[in-house]
Amino acid sequence: MKLLRRLLKVLVALVLLIVIAAVALVFVFDPNMFKPRIESLAREQGVELEINGNLGWQLWPALGVEVNDIRVAAVSAPDDAIAELNRASLRLAIRPLLQGEVSVHHILIDGAALDLIVDEQGQGNWEALLPEEDASEQPAPEPATASGAEPGEALQLAVEQITLSNASLHYRDRGTGQDLTLSPLNVGITGFNLQGQPFNLALGWEASIEDPATLGNEPLAVAGELDGRITLAQDFSRLELSNGRLRVELARAGASDDIRLTVNASVDELLTSPRYQSDLTLEPFSPKALMAVLSLPAPEMADPQALSRVAVSARVEGATEQVSVDPLRLELDETTIEGRAAITDLSQMALNVALTGDRINIDHYLPPPSEEAVEEETGSTGDEPLIPLELIRSLDVAFGLDFGALTVKDLEMQDLSVRLLARDGVVNLERATLNAYEGRLDANARLDGTGETAVVDLVADLSGLELGPLLTALELDEKLQLTGALNADVAADTRGLTMNELTSALDAQAAFSGAQVRLAPLNVEQKFCEIVNRVTQAQADRQKAWADYTEMKALSGKVTIQDQVIRLESLQAGVERLTLGAQGKLDMKQALYDFTLPMRLGSEGTSEGGCQVTSNYWLDRSLSLLRCRGSLDDLNPLGDCGLDSDGVQSLIKDFAAYKLKEQHGERIEAEKARAQQKVDEEKARVREKLDEEKRELEDRVRERLLGGDDEEPTDESGESEPSAEERLKDLFRR
Repeated sequence: MKLLRRLLKVLVALVLLIVIAAVALVFVFDPNMFKPRIESLAREQGVELEINGNLGWQLWPALGVEVNDIRVAAVSAPDDAIAELNRASLRLAIRPLLQGEVSVHHILIDGAALDLIVDEQGQGNWEALLPEEDASEQPAPEPATASGAEPGEALQLAVEQITLSNASLHYRDRGTGQDLTLSPLNVGITGFNLQGQPFNLALGWEASIEDPATLGNEPLAVAGELDGRITLAQDFSRLELSNGRLRVELARAGASDDIRLTVNASVDELLTSPRYQSDLTLEPFSPKALMAVLSLPAPEMADPQALSRVAVSARVEGATEQVSVDPLRLELDETTIEGRAAITDLSQMALNVALTGDRINIDHYLPPPSEEAVEEETGSTGDEPLIPLELIRSLDVAFGLDFGALTVKDLEMQDLSVRLLARDGVVNLERATLNAYEGRLDANARLDGTGETAVVDLVADLSGLELGPLLTALELDEKLQLTGALNADVAADTRGLTMNELTSALDAQAAFSGAQVRLAPLNVEQKFCEIVNRVTQAQADRQKAWADYTEMKALSGKVTIQDQVIRLESLQAGVERLTLGAQGKLDMKQALYDFTLPMRLGSEGTSEGGCQVTSNYWLDRSLSLLRCRGSLDDLNPLGDCGLDSDGVQSLIKDFAAYKLKEQHGERIEAEKARAQQKVDEEKARVREKLDEEKRELEDRVRERLLGGDDEEPTDESGESEPSAEERLKDLFRR
């Protein structure tokens, strides 16, 4: 703006100079006599100037000058015109000049043409017209102000009409093949002034753009119009545009699109610390059509009508260090988003965003499902970087989003609300709530990116989620149906930067509960009765029609995830008069699952119309009867769930022993008593015999130790035998 101010001052000085010269010379000289001299001076400066038309001036009724048919080229290539001018004229009001003011009736430039060419070496033909730079040259002094005006004095300049008509620009780059033709270019300004009064601006153009690299062989046609009212303060401190209307028409290869923008804008403190504000309205247009016109690859989307309509209205305010858009209204196809956005610190890119939307279907903007897309997904190794630590550490963002209705992957959600704060390498999901399938999810999470790897913590609470419509939306109800409301409390943590690292380190616990949960097509009560009949060899009621589902009441349990294995630590549910339990695991790496379903019967009948048991053996006993195991890739509850062979074998043996005891209990007990009596009698007889043998042994020992008379016995050698006392001592020594 400082340069513009200087140029306007120079223009005033030149106008005054022209006026003085015109008054002095209009009656004395023919200006055409100076044409050879002017052309010679231009040639000395390296410019081939041809003035083929007349130079003229007039004094009444307005002071004016006029030039016609001018041609400019480089001295080195005089036949290749760089610029041409058909006609230019200036008309000044005489009376204001007598009062020291400059009032211009009309400035006309007609048929101005520029032909700019860049050769294969990247040098432009206009460079030959530029003087060679000399480092020793001093900066040119600022031009003197008109009438000796001081720098801070307002310029008294007014122009009733400024016209640029039939102008053209032709730019060619022979190295890249780019070609730009702007023709015609017309500018009209009415009532131009520097007294702070509004004046009108009208601009129109037509252009053709050729760029083989981006547009191929089809040129892009661009036609536009801009009009509005401009107000410029006397001291250039304020610039205002009101009722600004811009229209741009684009066409290429049979495709076309129109862009229409309405703007009211102002800039204060224009020359010092600019502060600006603007009200913008972008009328509806088709981004998809625009991308087709510009030869931009449009993203492949599931809905062919996606990105067919966008409209924006906003108020933009800002200064050198900040900018805000408040309010903001964005219409995207059938979605309306309102809110505000601000960069509170441009140097730090501190972003604050709060948006509210009515409804949006994200699936419309995602690529359509295809076998190729599945192959691309399966081609991923899971080791690709997923969390950009450097980006997270640079974030300074406060983000809020609320949506009335949202569809993602065919999942219908309502009342989405997200509050996120990212700063100093830590991303806090302070709140994430939504309603879906009659249930509600409340969650918060934290991602810490300050260390060598990302650390993630999550806490979530789920209440009242209807399983039936959820599984239907996920297309998981073909072979397994679950209905009923589910509640869950989840706590999880993990760490890593890739998907493999995050899943390997995932450690989670979840407690869940539900009421009136129905599982199909499996009837646990029927399976229990079939096993009981098989074990007891009872005749099943063939007339009974069993339901093809299991109704579970008071469902509760606990699940853990660790080392990519989901473990069902416990499950308990009431099935009629049965208590159903479950334990097992789901291996995510191998996509296999294995669960056992122990059951306990609390009464003699499983239900009013179920099977009856005639033995107390089945009451209040935990029975491992069912086992479900198979592949997640080919889930089939009817085929995967069957008898738990180990549990049933153990049950058969135990039940046989129970029945044997039940049928022959007294006889077995009597036989056991008789056998025990015989054992006791035999023990007594053996004990008595042992006691008798012990006594006999003691007597023999005593007789031998004490002897039969007083005579000292002798052996065959005539020596006397040892006495009893000596024998006893010798015995104890042994």
